[in-house]
Amino acid sequence: MEEQELRQEIEPVIGEAGALVVDNKESFERASRFILELDGLAKKIKAYWFEPKKRAWETHKALVAKETEMLKPVEERRGALASKVKAYLTEQDRIRREEQRKLDEERRKAEEAERKKLEKKAEKAEAKGDAEKAEELRQKAEDVYVPPAVVAPEVEKTTRTETGTVSQRKDVEIKVVDVKAVLDLVVKGELPIGIVTISESKLKQHVKLMQLDRLAGCEIKEVIIASYRGK
Repeated sequence: MEEQELRQEIEPVIGEAGALVVDNKESFERASRFILELDGLAKKIKAYWFEPKKRAWETHKALVAKETEMLKPVEERRGALASKVKAYLTEQDRIRREEQRKLDEERRKAEEAERKKLEKKAEKAEAKGDAEKAEELRQKAEDVYVPPAVVAPEVEKTTRTETGTVSQRKDVEIKVVDVKAVLDLVVKGELPIGIVTISESKLKQHVKLMQLDRLAGCEIKEVIIASYRGK
């Protein structure tokens, strides 16, 4: 059978089947006959395309195997180098943040020392009866400001090489170790509900197994479906 012949056989059946309305026993039986006929057509279609698909799949599989063989060492080396780069950049950022923390602490101490120095001068001026000078010194103490020093990163955020450009960005790695704890945060509204994916097929299996007719958060409706088997 040629493809065009198969298409000509299909078209009238799907046309009539689409116009059917099932509202009585007679139309139910007619619809059932069409379903079985459509099942038969589906088998013919699958049989017609089986060999071409098989040949195409075998070709595809062979090509994918060759591609995978060539890609494997390249991707392995890239992955290993990318991990080393990530470890290096992460460590450099840790070192930079630690140096920055020390500089910020030194800056805070320097400001505090200068404030104490001015406060002592203010107290001496006050002891001498120079209230105006004391107030001036205390105002200076309040305004003490040491400009912050910023630690430059070891590697710039964007690095240009002969082969391209490398850009850095901060990211996080996360691993769920307690599903119930995460779900509890979702229930409390502390995490968005969008992070949860419910498998309705597995939920359906559980409902059928436990013979449930109600379940919080779910709408359960019993339906009757028909099974068809051609001659």
